[in-house]
Amino acid sequence: MKVLAPLCLCCSALFSFNSLAIDVEATFAELDKDSNGTLSEAEASEDAVLHESFEQIDKDQNGQISLTEFKQFLQ
Repeated sequence: MKVLAPLCLCCSALFSFNSLAIDVEATFAELDKDSNGTLSEAEASEDAVLHESFEQIDKDQNGQISLTEFKQFLQ
């Protein structure tokens, strides 16, 4: 019984992390209006923080925010 409690806590934390990852991806997908897998500056303008930080988030300076760049920004 003592072994199960910490195991349950670990599983709970893992599910919470997975839920957070899904929320980030769902948020990205919601912002990605044309569903091309990247956020243009126009799409990012839907969120004031993304719009204001667009150039900083767009690490490769290609004019698009990828899901990876979006996740790195949120960390």
